[in-house]
Amino acid sequence: MHREGRMPKIVDHDERRTHIVEAVTQIIINHGFERVTMREIAAEAGYAHGAITRYFPNKQSLLTAAFLHVFNGSHERTIARCAGVRGLEALRRMSEELLPFEEAGPQKSRVVLSFWDRAAQDPELWEIHHDNILKRRDLIRRFLAEAREDGELAPDHDIENEVNRVSAHNAGWQMMAVLTPEAATDPAMHASIDAMIAELRGGRPAAEARDAAA
Repeated sequence: MHREGRMPKIVDHDERRTHIVEAVTQIIINHGFERVTMREIAAEAGYAHGAITRYFPNKQSLLTAAFLHVFNGSHERTIARCAGVRGLEALRRMSEELLPFEEAGPQKSRVVLSFWDRAAQDPELWEIHHDNILKRRDLIRRFLAEAREDGELAPDHDIENEVNRVSAHNAGWQMMAVLTPEAATDPAMHASIDAMIAELRGGRPAAEARDAAA
C-alpha cells in the first residue's frame, strides 16, 4: 500500500527570530541582564540551544537584535499614534506613548533602564541607543516647529531648549517608574504631561492659543 510522504514543515524564520528576541526581553524584565545567557534564552523561548545559535551566533548579536527590536517598536508605535495630528497634540501623544503608564509601564521601564545601563558599557549598543535618541529628538523638534508655525508655542520658548526639556521629562518618568513606582502613578504622569504642554503654550489653554494664532 502506497503511503504519501509528509509535507516538510515550513518554518517562518522571521517569526522565530522575533520570538527569540522577545524571550531576551522577558528575561530582562524578570531577572535583569545577569540572567541573559544562551542557555536561559533557549529555555525561555522553548528552543534547543542549537536553534538559538542558528539565528544568533553569540550573546552580543542577540543583545543587538533586542535593542533594535525594542527601540524600533517604540518608534513605530509613536509614529502610528501621532498620525494625523501635529504640533503640541502630537507631542502630547508621543509622551503618552513613551511614559510608563500602568498597563505596561513598569515592565517596559525595567527593560529601558537595563538597556541604558548596558549601553553605557558597550560601544556597539551605545551607538544603537544614541541613534535612537537622535531619531526621537528629531521627532520632538519637528512637533515643536509645527507648534511654532501654528502659533501654539509661546514665543519666548527656544526650540532646542524645549527639545532637551521634553526629552528629560520623558526619560525621568522611566526612571521613576522603576525607582519610585509609588510616585509614578497614571494620574501623576497625565498631570505632568498636561503641565508641560500648558507651559509650552505659555500657560494659555488650547483654545486661547488657537485664537491668538488666527
